[in-house]
This record gives sequence, structure tokens and C-alpha cells, in this order.
Amino acid sequence: MDGPRREEVAAQEQPELAEAVVEETAVEEQRLEEDTAAVEEQRRQEEAAAEELRQQEEAAAAQEQRRQEEAAAAQEQPQPEEKRRRSRLRRLFSAGTTLKKVTGKIKQILGTPSKADKTKKVLDQPDTVANRINAPTEGGVRMHGQATSDTGQVQATAIVAQVDTGINTVTDALGAFNDGRALLAARKDRKGTGPESHKPRKDWKGKPLGVAQNSSMVVGDISGMANAAVRNAGQLAGVPALGEVTGGASVFYSTLIAIREVPVVWSTYNKNRALKEMVEEASGEAPANEGRLQDVLDRLGQVRQRLAQAEAPREQAGGPSADEETAVAALRNQILELNHLLEAELAHIGQYARHKQHTKLGKRITSLGGNTVRAAGGGLAIAGAAGALSGPAAPAVAGVAAALLLGNALYKGARAGSNRYVAARHPDRWARPTSAQDDSGTERAESPTPASAPAPAPAERRDALKEFFKVTKSVQQGERHFMAQKLYALAAGPDVPVGSNVADDIRESARAMLIVLKAGPSQHKQTREEWEASLNNSALQTAWEKEITSQLSSA
Repeated sequence: MDGPRREEVAAQEQPELAEAVVEETAVEEQRLEEDTAAVEEQRRQEEAAAEELRQQEEAAAAQEQRRQEEAAAAQEQPQPEEKRRRSRLRRLFSAGTTLKKVTGKIKQILGTPSKADKTKKVLDQPDTVANRINAPTEGGVRMHGQATSDTGQVQATAIVAQVDTGINTVTDALGAFNDGRALLAARKDRKGTGPESHKPRKDWKGKPLGVAQNSSMVVGDISGMANAAVRNAGQLAGVPALGEVTGGASVFYSTLIAIREVPVVWSTYNKNRALKEMVEEASGEAPANEGRLQDVLDRLGQVRQRLAQAEAPREQAGGPSADEETAVAALRNQILELNHLLEAELAHIGQYARHKQHTKLGKRITSLGGNTVRAAGGGLAIAGAAGALSGPAAPAVAGVAAALLLGNALYKGARAGSNRYVAARHPDRWARPTSAQDDSGTERAESPTPASAPAPAPAERRDALKEFFKVTKSVQQGERHFMAQKLYALAAGPDVPVGSNVADDIRESARAMLIVLKAGPSQHKQTREEWEASLNNSALQTAWEKEITSQLSSA
């Protein structure tokens, strides 16, 4: 009995126990969820607190950075004095940049060829008439009009003076411009060596005086034009101060020109004397060469080659025959005759060089005398403007100076025109006497012998006369070029094709003439060995011929 009852009681108690377990489990789960929610809430609060703290730190850091930047900006803010100093520096920098641009533009204008040379050559013709004819005449007539109070006569001369001095101003300004351009080019090239370096060094020494001379002429022209305008307005006596400025400028540039002429006259005299000794030492009995110098040089080379072949040793028991000896003697005589022709050529070149020096001496002495007289006339003009002198003395002296200088101008113009006429009318008269080489030293085809190509056709007389009056045109191949090309051929070394057949003694004589003509080592900043090597360089043939042509000039 007891066993079954216990089983029933256990069966009845089992559901109650299960319900208690479930309830207890539910309570535990609820408590666990509450604990988890509490932990999660605490974590969120901590994160929120940390985020708030981070934001506060960032805000503090940003505020501190702004404060530091404001402090730095306050320190960098310039004071009024510093602002002014910086403003001055900026203005100076801007002005320096502008000045640099202007200087570069001036250098570009002065350093490149322009039409200023041709324009001056054209204006030189009316300028000569204005200076040498109109000005002296106008001065005398004006003095007479002032003495007789003839207003119409004074005003008429004033109009002429305004036109003349206007032409003078433009011409002299162009002269100063050209001298400045040449001076700038010489500054860059003056330290070179060789035949192309001589002219830059001469320009570097002489062109500053040329700039000063032409600039003072411009000052005198402007003051003279202003004074003429005053007289034209009715004030017959003009403005004394302007007259004094004009006279002072005339004294200055005339004296400057005269001073420049003195060493040139002395140098030309010494050069002519040295050339005279050289020409007198040369044989005057040698026959003149009727043909082209290159033909003589070629024949000389051929005969020398034949002589070398004839004198070559032969393995003969009896030695050379009588006919061979006769042939050798004949070849030696031919070489002697051809060398005599070259000596005659050199003597002829020396005579031509002397003629050019005579011409140069005459022109320079005339210029020296004319400018000396003109300087005296400028002094009289100053005295007349100041009222210390009256009468025709000043115009008379100015007339004498103008006459002397007019003679020089007329000779130069006529000679240049004659050269242009001959070059057009007789193009074969001064045709190139030797072969030319290009920069590589090979002969150029544009210098053919007369037999290989026809000579240029001569121009009609009417066309040649037109060439006479083309004052801006230069002769490319005249007598001076002809002589310079001959002299270079005789002075060049054996490595130059044109001078390879010249005998050593003739070559030395030709080089001695170059030294006399101021085309030696010292003028080209070279030693004797460097100078001879330069002459022996066929690539420099054109440069040397140009240099010798320049030294043969009578300008």
C-alpha cells in the first residue's frame, strides 16, 4: 500500500516543482536582463562623457590656435614707418625693372643694323650745302641786315637758318646714334684677336669722342634754330645767351675734331715715309704684269713642279745630259721672271698705298685747318653775341672755315661717285685678281677666271651716271679691294691656296708692308707667330682681305 501512495504523492508534487523551477528561471533571466541593461547604460554614459571631453579639448585647442595666429599676425603687422619703407622698395624695384627693359630696348636698337646709316648718307648732301654754303652766306647777310635795321632781310635769313639748322640737327643726331651703336658693338668685340678685332678696338677708343662731338653739334643746332626763330619773330638781335651757346658749341666740337686730327696726321705721315722706303728698295726695272695675278701664281706653281721633276736624281752613269741642263736652266729663268713679276706687283701695291696716304694726309690737314679756323670763328661769334665785337669778322672767318671743309666734302663725294660709275661702266677693270676661298678653305666658284666665265656686262653711260648719284650705295669691288686682295695673296702662307706658290722673300716683304699699314700683330693682339698662323689660315682669307682694304683707305 505504501509503495503506490508514495508514487501518487510524487506524481502530484512533480508539476508544482516544475512550476517553481520555471518561475525561478524567469526571475533569474529578468535580473540578468536588468543587469545587462544597466551595464549598457553605464557604457553609453561613459562614451558620451568621453565624447564631450574630446569636443571640449578640440574646442580649447582651436581657440588656442586662433589666439596664437592672432598674436603672430599682430607681431607681423608692419608699423607705419615699415609700411613706407616697403612701399619705397616696391617702387624702386618697379622702376629698376622698367629701366632694365628700356636699357634692353636701347641696346637692341643700337646693337642691330638699321636705316640710320643710309638716312645720314642721304642727308649729308643737303647738310653740306647748309653748313658750307648757306650758313656763311646767311651770317654775312644777317650782319648787314642788323647793321642797317633791315627787318625783312634779317627775317629772311632767319627763315633760311631755321631750315638749315633743322637739317643739321637731324644729321648730327643720326651721327650720334650711329656712333653710339658702333660703341656698343665695340664694347662686346674689343677683346678679341685676329683680323676682325682691329676695328672694334679702334671704335672703342674713338667713338666716345664721336658721340661727344655729334652731341655738342646737336646742342649748337638747337640753340641756333631757337635763335633764328626769335629773329624771325621780330627781335633782330636775337637772344645773346642762345648766340653764346651756339658759338660755344662750335668752339667745342671744332676743337675736338682738330685735336683728333693731329695724331692721325702724324701717323699718316710716318706711314707714308715708311712706305716710301719700301717702294724705293723694290726694283723698278721689273716688267709690269699685264694679266691676272692668279694666272702668274698658277704658272709659277706649274714651273716649280716641272723644275722639281727635272732636278730629281737619275741613276745615270754619265749624269744629266746637256739638254736636261738646258731645260733646268730655262725653268729657273722662268721662275726668276715670274718672281720679278710678283716683286713688281708688290711695288705697285706700295705705290698705290702711298697715293692713298698722300690723299689721306691732304684731307686730314685740310680738316685740321678748317676746324681750327671754325673754332676761332665760334669764339668771335660768342664775342659778337655778348656785344663785345661788331663787324664782318665772325662771318668772314666762318666763310674761310666753310670753304676749306667744303673742299673736303666735294672731293669725297666726287671720288665716291666716280668709284660707283667705274664699277658700273667698267666692271672688269677691278675684277678680283685672285681666287677666293670659302670658310672651309676651298676655292669658290663665284670667282671664276676670265676664260671660264664671261665678265659682267658694262652698264650704259646713262645707267652708270645714275650709279654716280646713289650716295647710299657702296662699291663691292673697287680698286682698293683689288689691291688688298693682291697684297693678301702675296702675304698669305703656303697653306693658303692663293699664296702657296709665293717665294719666301716676297712673302716676308708683303708682310712687312702689312705691318707698315697697321695690319700687323700688335693691332690684332697677337704674337708674331700667331699673326703669321692667322695669315696662313685660308678660312680667314675674307676677313684678312677686308682688314687690308680698311687699312688702305684714305678716310
